Parts: sequence; C-alpha cells; structure tokens
Amino acid sequence: MGDTSDTSETGETGDTSDTPVSPSIQWFDGVSGVDLTPDGATALVQSMTLFDGELSFIDTATGVVTVQTTLGDAGKDMGTAVSADLQIAALYAIPVEAATWSADGGWEVIPSPFDAGCDSDNGGAFDVSDDGAVAVGLLWDGCAPAAFRSTSSGVQLLATLGESSGSSAPTNRATVVSGDGAIAAGFAEYGSIDRSPTRWAADGTGELLDPDNRDAPGEVLSIDYTGATLGIVQGYDGFAWTEAEGLVPMGRLENALPTDTVYPNALSADGSTAFGAVGSEFFTVPTAFAWTREDGMRSLQELAVAAGVVIDDGYWLDNVMAVSDDGTVILGRALDADYAPTTFVMHVPPGTF
Repeated sequence: MGDTSDTSETGETGDTSDTPVSPSIQWFDGVSGVDLTPDGATALVQSMTLFDGELSFIDTATGVVTVQTTLGDAGKDMGTAVSADLQIAALYAIPVEAATWSADGGWEVIPSPFDAGCDSDNGGAFDVSDDGAVAVGLLWDGCAPAAFRSTSSGVQLLATLGESSGSSAPTNRATVVSGDGAIAAGFAEYGSIDRSPTRWAADGTGELLDPDNRDAPGEVLSIDYTGATLGIVQGYDGFAWTEAEGLVPMGRLENALPTDTVYPNALSADGSTAFGAVGSEFFTVPTAFAWTREDGMRSLQELAVAAGVVIDDGYWLDNVMAVSDDGTVILGRALDADYAPTTFVMHVPPGTF
C-alpha cells in the first residue's frame, strides 16, 4: 500500500474531527475501494493481492491503514459495505454466506431459512444501513436467489418480484439499503431480461420501477439516505429515479460514446449528486463523473482540479465507489502514470458540485 500522506508514513494519528481538511487526494496501491462511512472518516478497502481477502480500514484524514479481518477466499468472497459504527457487510467464507463483521463480535452469519443453497453459495450481504441495524442482500433457495432484509428481530424475505425465464422462482437481490434502513433496492429477473430495477419497503412489499421495459436490463446501484432517490443503470444509460419524476436520464460526458455504460455507483445523502463512471474497461477508458440535475454530468477530475485538488501527472480518475453523506469525501479508482489501477481517497470543499 502506498499513499501521499506524511502522517501515514510516520504512523501518527490523532483527533482530526475538528480540523478542516484541505482539498487533497491520497493514493493506495494494492487495495480496492469498497465503501465509506457516512461521515467519510473511514474507508473500507479489500486487498487485491492476498488470497484470503484481507479487509482494512483507512483513516481518510491521516491515511493510516489498519488491517481488520479476512474473508476466507478472495476468489469467491468480497466486502460490500461499512456502517457508521464500522460494521462490515460481506460475502463471507466457503460456502459463501451472507454475513456481517464487527470488532467486538467478529463474523456473524445471517441465517438462511432455506434447506440448501446453490453449490458453494448460500447467500451474500450487499449493504448495511448507516446505524448497522439493517443488512440486505440475497439468500439462495436452491439455485433461486431471494432478496432479504435482516435486523435484530430476524431475517425477513422480501416479496419475490418479476418473472422467471425458467422453472424456478425469478432471481431477486437487494443490492442497497437507504441510510435510515427503511428502503431496499436492487433487481429482479423479468422474463427475457435477467435484471430489472426494483425497490422494497420495510414491510417487505416491493415493485418493479420500470415494468414496461422488457428490453434493457437494469438495476439499482445506489440510494440516498431516505430511499427517495435511486441511482440506476439500464442498458447503457444511467438514471436518477424518484417517485415524482420517474427515470431522469443522466446523459454522458462529451467525449463518451453512446455505447459507454453509465454507472451511478454512489449518491449523496440528500440525493442531489450522483457519482460513478462512464465507459467500459474493455473498449474505452472509463471516466469518473459527478452529476446533478442542474449541471448534468461533469468530469470529476476537472471539478476536483478546479476545487484545488492537485492530481499527479499521468493519473486518471476512472470510477467512484462511495461518497460521504455531504459529498466532500470520495473513494474511487484511478489509473496511475503507468496505467496500473490504484485506489484514491479525495477531499473536496463543500459546494464543489
């Protein structure tokens, strides 16, 4: 791991909560960015080189990296989210289980109500609410995944949505949960398309968000604090969804191709700003973006530089994985001057977007 923070090199820490953070960017090699705590103080990252799927926290103010736990098998397992109290949601162990981790309790597997999973897959936890009280994901009923919501009261299976293309129940997955834990969202199999955007209420009822579309696969990738705004990819396009507006197209950067997929991976807590990537790793170089209703899609790198962030020569910001509630701390991926992937943590002033 490498970064540009002097404090991380000396190992010094300290209380930085009352210290304003200047526009800055730090680079971390050998890890993949997963998520940020709502206040942006801690980033969850996963090792890209260790077979056991090592998970670490980064203090985003100092750059100090501390190893927390391992998943078991990086070929099958992955960390997916972190709460304000530093609980981790994940796909854990072999067979793969939906699980959460905390420093006090270690790994806790979310129990499945089904008799058997699908080969080595029993489930996966894909997100956790801000307070850590609600986890969401999927549990395998044989080889038919069902969406779930888990709390201290137990596991709740969410309404099965969509239509199956085969003989089993349609695939459902709750990919994200709102910060307040009330709304889950993700996708459901819908006949000829394997994914259609969905959302579920706390009582388990749900709906397809675009039931007239049977042509372009889509899913919910991000959600705001109350679940009022969702970030959706459908076909090649990205959308912001609200109940009042429906699907609002995000457009593309000027240099993007019509076939460059838009991935709105993160939303600010109020839903006003979306972050992600436009492009394909296979055909073009992705570009990280920020989007608002007022200004549309803009290059994150250009906005950051204009806000005073000094980005090393040859580095290219190509994706955003997570953002703090207020949009001032961003966790993402970049290509360095040698075109090798690296993870970044960036601080920008309020009002940058």
